Amino acid sequence: MQLPANSPVLAANGKDTPEYRLNYLRAMANWREETREQAELSYRNSPEFNNVEKYIRYLEGNQLDERRRKYKSRYVLNKIELTRRQRLALLTDSKPIGDVSSNVAAFADQAQVIQKVLQAEYFRQGQQDILADVVDIAMLHGIGFVREGASTPGRSRSIPLGPDNVMPIQPSLTSLQDSVAVLYSAWKPIPYFKKVFPYASDGIESQAKSTENRNKDRFIRPLHIPEYTWSQMSPGFKKMLGGKPSSEIVGDFSKLYGSIRLEEYYIDDLSINESRRNIIVKDPFLPQGLHNWWYEVKPGQRLYPRKRLVIYGGNRLLYDGPSPYWHGMYPFEELRLNPVPWSYYGLSTYRSLMAPQDAVNDIPAGVLDLAKRALNPTLMWKSSVASEAAMKEFLSDLPGARLQTRPNVNLDTDIRYGEVPQVPAFVGQVYENVILPEFDKLSGIVDMAAMSAKNQMPSGDTLNQMQDALQTPLRREERLIETFLQRCGQQKVSNIIQFYTAKQRLRLLGADGITWEDFDLDPGKMHPAEQTADGLNREVQASYWQQFSFQVEPGSMHQGAHDKKKMMALQEVSRGLISRQEYMRATGRTAEQAQQILGEIAQEAQAAGEIQNSMRTPRSADQKNGPSAPTG
Repeated sequence: MQLPANSPVLAANGKDTPEYRLNYLRAMANWREETREQAELSYRNSPEFNNVEKYIRYLEGNQLDERRRKYKSRYVLNKIELTRRQRLALLTDSKPIGDVSSNVAAFADQAQVIQKVLQAEYFRQGQQDILADVVDIAMLHGIGFVREGASTPGRSRSIPLGPDNVMPIQPSLTSLQDSVAVLYSAWKPIPYFKKVFPYASDGIESQAKSTENRNKDRFIRPLHIPEYTWSQMSPGFKKMLGGKPSSEIVGDFSKLYGSIRLEEYYIDDLSINESRRNIIVKDPFLPQGLHNWWYEVKPGQRLYPRKRLVIYGGNRLLYDGPSPYWHGMYPFEELRLNPVPWSYYGLSTYRSLMAPQDAVNDIPAGVLDLAKRALNPTLMWKSSVASEAAMKEFLSDLPGARLQTRPNVNLDTDIRYGEVPQVPAFVGQVYENVILPEFDKLSGIVDMAAMSAKNQMPSGDTLNQMQDALQTPLRREERLIETFLQRCGQQKVSNIIQFYTAKQRLRLLGADGITWEDFDLDPGKMHPAEQTADGLNREVQASYWQQFSFQVEPGSMHQGAHDKKKMMALQEVSRGLISRQEYMRATGRTAEQAQQILGEIAQEAQAAGEIQNSMRTPRSADQKNGPSAPTG
């Protein structure tokens, strides 16, 4: 469906009338319904859409079939949850090494300031925890997203999101940036809309819903339908067989604590300026002096070269205008740890672990059931042995129980215990030598406890080599994470240039956040000035971020590679093959930190020498000249 032209552009052309605006709002509502349906359909067709609920149950430890009888063993060895924690630790334990550079020598100082801002924000915002959340989401859903934006001017912000929050429309198999559009959906409280959209959110409280009322298809399960059957039903069957939805039962507290669904549509709109004059495209609610993403479009040029943004709060259209980001990309990046060539959405890490996890639980549970039968054997007797009341008393498990039998009863044949089946010896061997090692192999985790139980403990180097050999899939995932961080870093570079002023960089970094370009270009800003001798220079200003590139050092996410590099550097510096400064760089310190440390070492050595000189006892002239020669 063709996206309607937006009202600010129409207003600039003098075509904005009440009747035309009403038609425009209707057309936008129809476009929104069709676009959202297409986005949700693409998400529902992802390989893991129907499996995520099962993965969550297994991670929570609810791994047994609900049809399993109550007297059966409930033993669960939750290795899949242990795998989750260990993989998260291995994949996010190392800090990525990134570098901002420019091919233009004159921009070297600015590149250094941008890199320092990235490093400061990495620790201030806890980027390592954010990365762990994105990896966690990608392991579960097969794909995870991060939103790179600026919550307030002068502060970039990364938000981890799942595929139910970010839905690309017609994505390619390689990149979200090739999509036709992207839908971002989330539930926000009422104050959020009042703060962000003060001019367009009047009366939006009427669309708020309580927390229990968000899902329209959440019908109550009847007691006679098991949970495992109910979870497989479609929303239509749930509506037909279930009770009233929770929205009709739970009290509505939406006016006080309600939330509204926020929908942001980022569109690669190909509309052009069909008028005969230049059009200013800007935020419809902000004057030009309060935002720097407005621009002028000449006749025949694209109205939205850097994407169009449409925002809805509930059913209320809140914003329709240009995307605020100079980089012209969708402000999202995807992380797939197991990409596949037949779907944009990857496969979950837990997909291949479900069957081994069931086997890990089934064999010990079966052995425990047999142990119960051995400790509580089945008693069989003929009806002529004793009365029913006497048998109940005898089977009460009381010490010293007595049983009075009828005459002519043969105790050897008329009453006896049933035989307990024997577990074949190969079952334990299969469990120990096949199932558990295969699970560890699929999970990529080395069982260090099993290693320590061997008669001969391998050396540290041998263990590292074994870990690298067994964790080959993890190294591939680490490379995918490095590529993901590199794409995110490029958007961060653009956002720092666009939104960070000299005052904000000074507050964050001190004097290190200021460059001469803050005074030579546009005062207090890193990008070129808005005004030049020829007039407006906004196209050069918005593309200024392209002068800088962000690169993540290959292998920097692999902790084993870091350890090897440190050991080699230690051996080389002890032999005098490399300088101490190079050794410090190999341990992860920057060139500035290495130079500072070496300077401090030199100062300490100089101070120690001065102390030693001051403590020396002055020698006399005879002592300095030595003993005199003997005379004749």
